[in-house]
Amino acid sequence: MIKKQIFGLDISDHSLEALVVSKPLLASPKIVSYSRVVFAGEVVKNGIIKNKAKLAENIAKLLNSSQPQPIKTPYCILSLPESQVFTTIFKLPAGLKYKEIKNTIPYKAEEVIPFKSNEVYFDFKTISIQGASQEIFYAAVPMKIVDSYVDILQSLNLEPVAFDLESVSLGRVLLPQAKKSGKAKLIMDIGARTTNLNIFDKAGLRQSLAIKIAGERFSKAVAAKLNIDLKQAEELKKKNGFDPKKQEGKVLLVLQNEFKRIIEETKKLIDYYQTQNQSQIDEVILVGGSALLPQLDQYLADNLGIQVNIGTPLNKLADPRGLTGVKSKAVLFANAAGLALRAITKNPVSDDINLLPVKIKRFALAPRQTERRAWHLIYIRLVIFAVLVAGFFAVFYLRNSGQDLYQKFFPLPQYETATDPGIDFDFLDQLRANLSTPTTTPTTTPVLAPTRKIKIKKTTPGFLNVREGAGASYPTIGQANSGTEFDVLAEQDGWYQIKFKGEELGWVSGSFVDLVEAKPETSEAAIKLPAKIRIKETSLGYLNLRAEPKTSSAKIGEALVGQEYPVLAEENGWYKIQFNQEVVGWVSSLYVDKLE
Repeated sequence: MIKKQIFGLDISDHSLEALVVSKPLLASPKIVSYSRVVFAGEVVKNGIIKNKAKLAENIAKLLNSSQPQPIKTPYCILSLPESQVFTTIFKLPAGLKYKEIKNTIPYKAEEVIPFKSNEVYFDFKTISIQGASQEIFYAAVPMKIVDSYVDILQSLNLEPVAFDLESVSLGRVLLPQAKKSGKAKLIMDIGARTTNLNIFDKAGLRQSLAIKIAGERFSKAVAAKLNIDLKQAEELKKKNGFDPKKQEGKVLLVLQNEFKRIIEETKKLIDYYQTQNQSQIDEVILVGGSALLPQLDQYLADNLGIQVNIGTPLNKLADPRGLTGVKSKAVLFANAAGLALRAITKNPVSDDINLLPVKIKRFALAPRQTERRAWHLIYIRLVIFAVLVAGFFAVFYLRNSGQDLYQKFFPLPQYETATDPGIDFDFLDQLRANLSTPTTTPTTTPVLAPTRKIKIKKTTPGFLNVREGAGASYPTIGQANSGTEFDVLAEQDGWYQIKFKGEELGWVSGSFVDLVEAKPETSEAAIKLPAKIRIKETSLGYLNLRAEPKTSSAKIGEALVGQEYPVLAEENGWYKIQFNQEVVGWVSSLYVDKLE
């Protein structure tokens, strides 16, 4: 079967880029066709289509003007702008399967994205598994954004096969050594309206940040400071950039002022990532139109203290078609190249995050007239179906008429029975009555779970902020002094709910507290609990961990055979165990050994 040719389509606020590559058997991917069109006027803004007719016209122009030949294939992969995509990483139990994650993750996502789950298209993938937990990369986009792009493409008889993330696409083409080196990389994409910062490590995309300062604002600032029109400012910006020797450094001074916030936000993001992940970022890679400003890479390196390089998207591509003719501007094709590389993978639809919704296709009973083998298979299946239906109704009719077909073909053997006259049937009746009398069994009071406490770690200001909800985005409602202990009332996503200032409730981050051991509270009638239990051998190799002490409760994990777990409580033949640092659940006592 011949694989479909698919082109990468990059739609930004300022321009369009298209790229088609092919994959020879024993060589690097080769560029087949490429094209770039710059918008005249406002067509797309922050990823939102402002002029559908103009966008359709420019896409048609882009495909027809491609070099060295027009792009004819209708199949494409395009990316969604970072300003419209919401991404995060969830930590879930390692035992959760794909379908369980798919059913659970929309509700968790509603806690962090400003949309309801039925208002977005989403996708996810597991990026790492560590012990009893797994990290899930989640991405979502408002339905109306995707639908607007699909409508434009379908009006041009184009068929999208995947909607990629712009950041992931850039990483695909710009990070050939990221996984081998073990060091993280930061891609700084400076576009027309936003500057996007994306940190990648061995697991993939880790942190993202969009800053609404970019090329258009640089040009307006130069025009205002030097009292020139916008077109002249754009030319001066591209020509002089951060070169202090040109025009007495006047353009440099303007750009330095505009880049202050970009540098500040970049430093904050780098510090946060390195603190949270205990991993270093060893390189910043520049892409986007403003990445070509003279000496920008050296200016950023001096201010960030990290090596800065301009992205080289052609490193993964052979170039027999002349893209080297614009090699100085090849960075403008970085996203299109990343999309084109996905197009030649084994399964472009599902090899990575895909935010294109699954369309329900109409059921087609009849194949085309020329597909004779397909028609032959349909005839065979229809005959088999008709025979099965006829057989079902025949069995149903005979059963209702009192005839047992099974007895006709497999009659029961005839047995002779005899009764011993010496059996005392009165005694047997009495014995049966005694055995059927219900007996009472003593009940025990279950052991209560130990009271959990936390102790506030030592911090630089001497206290920890108490927030209204379980997350750093919630407002601060008080402070908990370092060294103070509190009872834990609830736990959610690494945050603990505590009571402070009398009866007032609030949440503190688990990153800045220590768990304090507490003795379990028991009643006088409580029985002694085993300190630990060990999972017995089962046919599955594991024992289901339940949210509540009953088999109908939701499964939240899998306790492996032979593993030992601390016991917190016992109830109705179930043990409550500490599955890991974050998860507590119930296992049946029938499949465990008690350890003193």
